[in-house]
Amino acid sequence: MKLKKIILAAAVGLSLFGLTACTSSKGPGTKNVVTMKGDTIEVIDVYNEGVKYPTLGTTQLVQNLTFSKIFEKDLGKTVTNKEVMAQFDKAKDQYGDSLDSYLQQEGLTQETYKESIRLKLLQTAAIDKEIKATQYTDDAIKKAWETYYPEVDTYIYSSVTKDDVQKQHDQAASDFAAFKKTADSSGLEQKFDSSNTTIPHEVQEAAIKLTDGQSSEIIPVQADSTGTTTYYFVYMIKNPGKNAADMSKYKSQIKNYIKVTKENDSAYTAGVMKTYLTKHNVTVKEKALSNIFSNFTGAS
Repeated sequence: MKLKKIILAAAVGLSLFGLTACTSSKGPGTKNVVTMKGDTIEVIDVYNEGVKYPTLGTTQLVQNLTFSKIFEKDLGKTVTNKEVMAQFDKAKDQYGDSLDSYLQQEGLTQETYKESIRLKLLQTAAIDKEIKATQYTDDAIKKAWETYYPEVDTYIYSSVTKDDVQKQHDQAASDFAAFKKTADSSGLEQKFDSSNTTIPHEVQEAAIKLTDGQSSEIIPVQADSTGTTTYYFVYMIKNPGKNAADMSKYKSQIKNYIKVTKENDSAYTAGVMKTYLTKHNVTVKEKALSNIFSNFTGAS
């Protein structure tokens, strides 16, 4: 898990010096960069944020400041310190003694990382509130059921070496008891439904076609970010299947599927951000930053 220091779109860096040089006659830092209902963001606010987050461009700084103010007003009570610390502790568990050095590389301290976690949780709360209000209609659930697949129980073996996967595949066919012993001791059993976001789509698609006791062919999956190919094979322990009469039994799971799908839909989440910007009458006063919210306000 790579630590995420920002929540919003990548920025084109405009120098803070350039902003500061445009301050009004009232004094340094008093010029409004953004106005909204009951609040403003001034040049000095952007400057101070830049000191805290030295690796972020001005666009990201202003976006984060704006959404932080909006979300704190509307949803601040829904995100607790306990939730923030739970996310922070996950990072501590993963990185151990190297957490501080990693944060330093990312231009973060423990405190600013916690602030970033809080902003991400607030953003997720805003998106989930909109999903709950608009996306759980009977028609939406019926539509989601068309692509939803109930939980299956599998063994999934993966390796960057195709021959290694082939050996395990062949052992599952020739000596299942030995394969099962290895699979159980290695923690290869995985249960998942269509809402899973960690198992590659290609692997899920292959899995749901299997019946109990069947193995898939070798499945190559290329990582978009690195181009590296990882090879998989799936052994199906239990596939419950799916038929039209089952939908009512899976309503809560289908709602979770809708939620995960919408959370990962960039067009949908941008639309939610647009709703909040409009609600709070967010106006950019700094001409050089006039398009910083265009990736949200242009969303349909």
